[in-house]
Amino acid sequence: MNYKDIVKENSKVMQFIKDRTPGDNNIDMYFGTLDYATARLNTILLRLSERPLLADEYAYEVSECHSAVQDFFKYTERLRFGSRLLAWYYKIVLHGIGTRRISKIKKLLTKVEDNA
Repeated sequence: MNYKDIVKENSKVMQFIKDRTPGDNNIDMYFGTLDYATARLNTILLRLSERPLLADEYAYEVSECHSAVQDFFKYTERLRFGSRLLAWYYKIVLHGIGTRRISKIKKLLTKVEDNA
């Protein structure tokens, strides 16, 4: 697993967050979740880059967390720029990703910091 590629993809997410226009409370909460998840994932990558043996142990979980952030980003983008007819579907998908997959990022960060 190459952390450099993950960081490059996360930079696209961070730029998307910076470019947003605040004001819509329904979408702002998704941006907040995306911001926290990306920051936590970058912290995990930083901690694991300091300890390569620990990085091998958590490689699968890091890839799962990365795919969760990318999926959340994709559906947030679709909610913001997509069809209003499908907004209900995007919100349901985002809720599922947020409750099931994004929460794993915080758990992984806790495990990595405890082992460090």
